[in-house]
Order: sequence, then structure tokens, then C-alpha cells
Amino acid sequence: MFGGPVYFIRNIVYHAPEGGAVKFTASSAGIVVYHNTFLSNVKPMLLAASNVHYRNNLILGKSETSEIFAVETNTNYSSSDYNGFRPNEGAEFSFEWSTPPFSMRANFPGEDGKLSTQQQAQFEAKAREARRFKTLKEYSDATGQDKHSILVDYDIFVKVSPPGPDPRTLYKPADFDFQLRPGSSPVDAGVRLPGINDDFTGRAPDLGAYEVGRAVPHYGPRE
Repeated sequence: MFGGPVYFIRNIVYHAPEGGAVKFTASSAGIVVYHNTFLSNVKPMLLAASNVHYRNNLILGKSETSEIFAVETNTNYSSSDYNGFRPNEGAEFSFEWSTPPFSMRANFPGEDGKLSTQQQAQFEAKAREARRFKTLKEYSDATGQDKHSILVDYDIFVKVSPPGPDPRTLYKPADFDFQLRPGSSPVDAGVRLPGINDDFTGRAPDLGAYEVGRAVPHYGPRE
């Protein structure tokens, strides 16, 4: 995704081995990532995003060695909360929140048009503090992000298994059911987002792309 604003709402991403579930690059800015089901890592690409906000998402890894949720941003008003995570079991660190020093509201280093993309990325990286954490609690306590987020696993879904290790594998959508099991931990675990999830059915919105008790959206031709 280039530029912005970007509205990334109620998508399902399964098995995205190259680049992860979201591909924000070229200094994308003004990004809302709401109510998505990502069965793939969320990780940064070249040139950090700015003013990015994650709410009510499900982000599940498999058994890789990389972080499940890594954010690099040039703004300390980027935010994340009310999400559900399944960290990768083999990862040394599970979460990253790399921003300018917390004493700064934002920092946009470099000179537009005078540096190559690689040079600009290196310049920005030096201006950010890299913060990496093993557990959700450590990450939340240190950054203030994801205070209301939870840990989940694949048993929250009606019928979903982790993607396999081979990035070339093709999967049939009909083999999966990404709806939440009634009573599972992501049900009613979200936050109200006016104009986005006003039709929630329980005490609060559910996490992920599908709300329990609502029909699954139909896209494409109809009979």
C-alpha cells in the first residue's frame, strides 16, 4: 500500500508468506486496520508507516521464528489495542513496537527526493528506538499498547488449521470456516468503533472479520 489514507477493514488473509498480512510501504500514512482476521505475521516493510491504528483484529501465527506483530512507525500517535494474538512458538521475540523516542510526538528524518529508498529506510531506522518483547504483557507494559488485547489459538474458529510451511501451497477457501465458535474468547472482546461495527450482536463487538450471529458477507455474483 502506497500513500494514504488506507482503510483496511474486515478482510481475511490466510497464508501470506512473502511480506506478511499487510504491506504498508513508501511511507504510507493515515491507516486504520479494523476487524481483520490475519493468519499470517504483521511485519514492516521498507519505509515506516505513520499514523497507523490497529483495532479488533485477530493475528495468528503458525510455528515460525519471526515476530507475530511488528510495527515500525515514525509517529508516537500510532496505536494498537483490542486485538487477539497467537505468537509463533519458535520466535525469540513475539512483538515489536519501534518508534521515535517516546518524548517525541513524531520524527520524519531524511531529505525528500535526495536519498534512495534503501538509504531513506536506513536513515529512518536510526531515528527509531527498536523495542522487542517476548510476551504480550511485556510489550503492553513497556509501550502502553494493546492493554485490552488477548492471546488466542486456532480453536477459536469453526474450522481453520494453520498454514503449512511450504510457501507454494495453494488452499481452497471452501475448506475453511473463519467464523468464531460461540463462546470463544474473541467473542465480545472488541471495542465499539462508530460507523464500523454498530451492528454487533453481544455485549461488545467480536474480534476478527466475522461477528457471531451475523450472516457472512457475500462478495461476487449472486444467483
